[in-house]
Amino acid sequence: MLASLDKAGRVVIPKEARDQLGLGPDVQLEVTLTGDGLLLTPVRRPARRVIEVDGWPVIEAVRGMTVTDADVQAWRADGQR
Repeated sequence: MLASLDKAGRVVIPKEARDQLGLGPDVQLEVTLTGDGLLLTPVRRPARRVIEVDGWPVIEAVRGMTVTDADVQAWRADGQR
């Protein structure tokens, strides 16, 4: 697969590669210089589990991460599809 830079230095990752890696529009990529090339690695957020606390389903806490109302609304919408 080939990709090219535009005038602003942006690279479009081919759709086939994005689909295989599950990359969406808001995924951040870590850029690492490797000799005469670049390595792009998706930054994955830690998975959050639903656990039970006093009989209630609760999203497990992960250090350094917060859950917003928008997060909960997105999870609910995904579950309704």
